[in-house]
Amino acid sequence: MTFSHTSARSLASPLPRNWSFIPLALALSVGLTGLRAQAAAVDELGVKQGMQAHSMEMHGRHHMADGERMAAMRGAHLATIKKQLRLTPEQEAAWNQWQEAVKPPQEIDHADMKKSDWAGLSTPQRLDKMQALHEEHSQRMSQVLARHAEATKAFYAALTAAQQKTFDDLTLRHMTGRAWSH
Repeated sequence: MTFSHTSARSLASPLPRNWSFIPLALALSVGLTGLRAQAAAVDELGVKQGMQAHSMEMHGRHHMADGERMAAMRGAHLATIKKQLRLTPEQEAAWNQWQEAVKPPQEIDHADMKKSDWAGLSTPQRLDKMQALHEEHSQRMSQVLARHAEATKAFYAALTAAQQKTFDDLTLRHMTGRAWSH
């Protein structure tokens, strides 16, 4: 009877008997996938929190590397300008003065930007401090721009008309990040 019951069941089921576990296997697979995703998210969160401390520690080193990279790019840009201007020996002194005057300002000291200092302030006090820091930064940048403009005008006056046109074209591309189209 067991044999005939089994045979009848296998005839009634559209799937062979050994495939009857598929719905259960799919349910387990979906459940395990969800658990794996949840475990990965928890693990990733832990890794991110651990890396955040490492990132803060390494920020200075990465920033320094970026500064070195930027200095190299700046040097290459200045070399390109000098080459395309085809300066005469008489213009070298003006070039050197201009190049020295347009150097980027030294790194700003962020000693007052420690989290512990900000933590003791209320939100309005933090906003006031942020505004004061912004105004201080704006003043410094205005001074840098004024020094840059004065030095550039002096250097520009030492150039011939053809060199001035070349300088205009090169600085337009540099200041806008691209050549202007007509």
